[in-house]
Parts: sequence; structure tokens; C-alpha cells
Amino acid sequence: MKAALILACLLGTASAQTVLLPESMKAEVAGLAEKHPTLELDFYANAAEAKEKIATAEGYVGTPDEGLLETGAKLRWVHIHGAGIERYTALPKIKDGTVALTNFKIQQGPEIADHAFALLLSLTRNMAAYQRAQADGAWGRNDAKLPMIELRGRTMMVIGYGGIGTQVAERAKAFGMKVIAIDPKDLPISQTLDRSGKPDELDELLPEADVVVSCVPHTPQTEKMLGTAQFTAMKKGAYLINVSRGKIVDTDALVKALQEKKLAGAGLDVTDPEPLPKDHPLWKMDNVVITPHVAWASDQRPERQDQLVLTNLSRFARGMALSNRVDPAKGY
Repeated sequence: MKAALILACLLGTASAQTVLLPESMKAEVAGLAEKHPTLELDFYANAAEAKEKIATAEGYVGTPDEGLLETGAKLRWVHIHGAGIERYTALPKIKDGTVALTNFKIQQGPEIADHAFALLLSLTRNMAAYQRAQADGAWGRNDAKLPMIELRGRTMMVIGYGGIGTQVAERAKAFGMKVIAIDPKDLPISQTLDRSGKPDELDELLPEADVVVSCVPHTPQTEKMLGTAQFTAMKKGAYLINVSRGKIVDTDALVKALQEKKLAGAGLDVTDPEPLPKDHPLWKMDNVVITPHVAWASDQRPERQDQLVLTNLSRFARGMALSNRVDPAKGY
């Protein structure tokens, strides 16, 4: 690699660009520096070692904090593991654009969409009740307390029509559902989308939805965007599925809507607070399914994410625009 770098410099190409990565990625990036002579890859075993090495790095793959960014005076690019960026938008160098931020916002669409439907079907097909009966060794057919709902012909509202929301819509269409999207972007009508509205049209369109799925990032604009007014506007007997962030939903208002049977049920991979206290009423409700923020997990996720990092390392070495760059001002 050093010989290639010397040759590149003799030929007048750019000076070395150092990127600091987790040691776990050594095998995945093997050979990449040979393809890009100006790219130097360094590795860290833990957060302390990352801070020791960050001073010479122009790129970093991992979890940054303000101290690391300040020490990394040469940093121009940070890639984080995950889709949510609310922990990072206030960091000065990211907020002012000094350091470009990329994430896995599109890569996580398939598994999170699968999980959204796992939560929904757990409710509409009464799977939670039958699982409890199975654990007791009981046939349990008469123990079902929820109605058995068919999704065909129902309407799903997808709030946040990005990399996750579009995947949710694809699955909804496969179930024969109509899809309404809420998103600040102008969205074309397509095979997977019947109608769309802007965020200020949410309350107007909510009464049409049998299922509401939250796929939006957590920003000041989206915090508690589903509260008392929205649950009041929703169709009686509708379902809420949240696979985005817990703070999108006003938890107290959700509990009340469930207790008053305005909603038929809720499937929550995320909550506010997270985790919920052990005595929280949501744990005890038969029409609520809670999973511990695991919608992001899948067997195919690491391969997709490694490929994105490899692509961006190559683009970074060539001075090209990075894939999956996020806008800190927007929060996604």
C-alpha cells in the first residue's frame, strides 16, 4: 500500500486520506486501499483507542461525541451505525456542516418493514393470545380477546415515506391494502401509493386509516406528533404501529386511547420512556405488543451496511458526493 501511495504522489495525485474504522471491519475492507492509493485505513478496538487515533483521521466510522470531534481536527466525514441521528445533530461540527454525516437510513428498510407487519399481524391475528396459550399447553381457541381482522381492503397510513416507509407500503400493497403517505416531500402516485399528504394534513387524513404506521425520524417537528388530537381523529378500532422513535407518540395519550377502546391495539418497537417502567400500564394490555427496539436487526443487514461503507470509502477517496448523507438541520 505504501509503495502504491508513493507512486500516486509521484504522479501528482492527492495526499493520503486516513479513515479510522472499527477492527471488526478489517476483513470487509481488505484490499480497498490497494484500489485507492491515496486511501489509508486505520483501525480501533474501542472508544478509548479511537480517541487516541482520531487526530490524524479525515474519516471515521463509529459513534462520535463532542470530545472525539474536537480532537479530530482533520475530520471531514463521519459515518454512524444506525438510522436515527438525533444524538448527533447538536454536535457543533456536525451542526455547522464542517463534518459530513452519513448513516444507514435506507439500508434498514426491509427488516424494519418486516417487523412493522410482524407487530400488526400479532394484533390482527391474535398471535399474542395464542402464544400465551401455547406456553400454558392449552388449545386456547376461546381465549382470544381480540377480533380476527383481515387486512385486505383496509387502509394503511404510513407517516414518513422514506427508506422504511416505502418498504412498509410495498408490503401493505401485497396484503391488498390501500396506502396513504404523510411526508413533507411531494410524492408521485405509484403502484404502492394511492394518496399522499403533507404533515399539516395529518389530522385531516387520519380518519381514513385503519392502520397508522410511524416511520418518521425524531425531530423537533415530529416529537409527540401523535397525541390526544390525533387519537381523537383516528377511526375507532384503528391500529397504531410505531417502528420509528418512541418520542413520536404521546405515551399518556396512547394509554388513554387504548383504555377507552378508541384504538383496537398498538404494536410498539419503541416507547417513551425506553424502556418502559416495569409497572407501566402498557405492559399489561392484551391489545398491545411491545418489542425491545429490535426492528433494525436482521441476518442480511450487516452485508448491506458493509457494502454502503465500502461504497462511501471509495467515493471519499475519489472526492465524490457521499451516499446516505443526512441533513442535520432537517434531522434526517
